[in-house]
Amino acid sequence: MPVHNAHVDPKTSEIMDALRGASALVVACVHACQIFLIPYFGVGSPSHVVTSLLATHAVTTFFVASGFMICISVFRHRNADGTFRSRAFAEARILRIYPPLIAALLLTIAVYLVISGFGLHGAESYRLGGEINVARERATFEWDLLPSTFFLLYGTFANMPAPINMDGPLWTLGYEWRFYVLTFVVARLWNGLSLSTIVPFVAGMWIVLINRDVYFIWFLVIWLGGFVLGAAYLSGALFRLSSRGVTLLALAIIATALMIGRKDLISDLLDPFGSRHGRKIWACVGLLIAVGIASAIRTQRDWRIPSWITGLSAFSYTLYVVHYPLLLLAYSLLHPFTHGHSWLFTMFVMAATIPPIVVLAALLARLVENRGTIRRVMSKVLGRTQAIDASLRVDNKS
Repeated sequence: MPVHNAHVDPKTSEIMDALRGASALVVACVHACQIFLIPYFGVGSPSHVVTSLLATHAVTTFFVASGFMICISVFRHRNADGTFRSRAFAEARILRIYPPLIAALLLTIAVYLVISGFGLHGAESYRLGGEINVARERATFEWDLLPSTFFLLYGTFANMPAPINMDGPLWTLGYEWRFYVLTFVVARLWNGLSLSTIVPFVAGMWIVLINRDVYFIWFLVIWLGGFVLGAAYLSGALFRLSSRGVTLLALAIIATALMIGRKDLISDLLDPFGSRHGRKIWACVGLLIAVGIASAIRTQRDWRIPSWITGLSAFSYTLYVVHYPLLLLAYSLLHPFTHGHSWLFTMFVMAATIPPIVVLAALLARLVENRGTIRRVMSKVLGRTQAIDASLRVDNKS
């Protein structure tokens, strides 16, 4: 596939921006509902089930969009002779994942220290009496889990610890990172068969085969749905596919879900992580979402997506990784005030916390999602370090 074809037209880019921005906002709103309203309705209530499904499939959509954009990125990082620019791709992925992750970890630590240090509500317990359930029993920070969280090792091997508890959304980040790594080692095979390409590939496949994380394979299926969609888009196959072909593909996925779920289909749909075939049905939903996105790209209708939705994509990842600790801090401050009032009153108070969190994420993203700024800062730091090293070498010689 020619390098110069690895681009996304403005309308498709707008669709992807809208999907990523809306998904992150939905997840943040759902987590706000769960933190503030679970005490009134409890885990397993209809409101909890519905909001959990919204968050689950918002994350699913995020992964489909990620697979699509990583496919585009892979082909963008090809030289004219078809070889893969692995260093540039790796740098782009690291700059995508790590600055917001580091900011989220520092923010989570700061929130924990504020709650525990000032003895805010939640330092000992988030219960004041009468709560059916709470999203977190208390504010805790598992310092021993910090290395696994920072290096995104959780889920890679069977005995790796989970990520820190105060930033719940981080649990999906490890899957995203592993898909980046797998894409990297596979794409490097374009550069020819040598020890430097084969050994990482074999190691990556070995880790996949011995991985015992039950969610990994289904996240991979969903993510690959987006990746295949990206490949079909770049090759033009997506636009050569007829509307009947798209419909048949959707019907095939629905038929597969029906055969898998059978009489338990509804419970599998409502409980994708706890029912017998839930994860398989969840993967089918993910593939249906990919087909829906494919249909939207193909038709290229002249609809206008509100700019505030597409604008969310500029900081969607930062919003995704920082909103949870900020919501816990808001709950620490506001739960003593809302306790004893109706759930409706609490819902209005909860709604008022979301805009400031979104604004804060947008401001933070100007630093941590601005790759140009990060590269300039790194070059200045590295330049100063190199200058100091050179000066020390001169001093040592003299």
